Amino acid sequence: MAEVERLARRVDSARLRLVARADSGRVAERTGHTDTGAWLAQTTNGDRRPASRDVRLAAALSAPTAPSADDPTAAAAGDGVLSLVAPPPGPDLAQTAAALDDGRISAEHARVITGAMAELPEGLGTEARRQCETELLRLATSHAPAVLRRHARRVLETVEPDEDVVDAHEESVLADEEARAVEAAAFWIKDNSDGTMTGHFTVPWASGIILKKVIDAMTAPRRRATSGGAVGTAPSDLAALTGDARVDQLDWQHRRGLALADLLARIPTDHLSTKIAATLLITTRLEDLRGQLTRAGRTDAGDHLDAGTTRRMACGAGIIPLVLDGASQPLDLGRQRRLHTEAQRLALTTRYDQCAADGCDRPFAWCEIHHLDPWAQGGSTDVDDAAPLCGRHHRMLHGPDWQHTTHRAPDDTVTIHFHRRT
Repeated sequence: MAEVERLARRVDSARLRLVARADSGRVAERTGHTDTGAWLAQTTNGDRRPASRDVRLAAALSAPTAPSADDPTAAAAGDGVLSLVAPPPGPDLAQTAAALDDGRISAEHARVITGAMAELPEGLGTEARRQCETELLRLATSHAPAVLRRHARRVLETVEPDEDVVDAHEESVLADEEARAVEAAAFWIKDNSDGTMTGHFTVPWASGIILKKVIDAMTAPRRRATSGGAVGTAPSDLAALTGDARVDQLDWQHRRGLALADLLARIPTDHLSTKIAATLLITTRLEDLRGQLTRAGRTDAGDHLDAGTTRRMACGAGIIPLVLDGASQPLDLGRQRRLHTEAQRLALTTRYDQCAADGCDRPFAWCEIHHLDPWAQGGSTDVDDAAPLCGRHHRMLHGPDWQHTTHRAPDDTVTIHFHRRT
């Protein structure tokens, strides 16, 4: 099996080299396609999105220069036939290209490595970059791409002894991931006309893990002692909720589908809750929660969140933060932090119709309640210290690229003005 996998990876490498040649030879332009991804999708009868991802990877692994007119490996004019000889890989990724050629890593591993190398700080020397690539390749030979991606965020520590610099780099990478995740968010649902509906969604990781935790909690079996002393599986909470005693006989995918249906049926429709309907444990330092530093927070689901997302969730959601001081001693564990009540939200509706950010017309019902004086710095949870912010402006407020000023009017309403940092 390992040999077959290695052969498949080498074929993938040859395919990517051919794609790189097509891209550098401008085959798409000569054949009337909008770009190389469109040409590749049509040529292989494949989907556009994975084809475009392959083009990006092939380009990253190859030199960016186009072949000259007298290049013997250039594409044959008119017939669309290409040589398998691709331009040599760029100096940054020569080791990665060689490992993919040899089948030691997969295309997905190479995708993670090229992304991590592109995110390394500007000004890092050639030798330092080579050491980082070597370390990523070492990790790739013993880790799945998803695990490699988590290690790759801190690959800078291979050459950087200052932990604060590594922390800042990881925070920057996570913040960029969060921004791309927000841009990629999507949802669709269609009626199958047979009593069912089918949908698909893409959401940022923090939102998705909350849904996963809720579904897992609803479908997890509970252990109990039977009357005879043996340990058995009690009817799940889902069976109690659905009234279907057969639920323990269903496969797990079916159980999760029923759990999602039950969850959707129980979402309040008279108002929107201000709490995120799950508990997500995040380990961070007190200084980072206050916004004084920028170290990523680690979740109990095994991944990391950038500091801005952690602070935003702590500001408006029912998370339980595990806050550590400089000696990594727990300062607060198990206490939901300073949530505004529904009565306070109702009182704020008499002052605000929409987001408090200057020029934003998103309605109040879409907003989260923000502490004008941060709770972690002594702010209070009262109406005078609260203002509604839509999700976009709440992210901006806790992000690294924006600063803000606050103006309070005579009627006690507050307007928050945002300015991009220079």
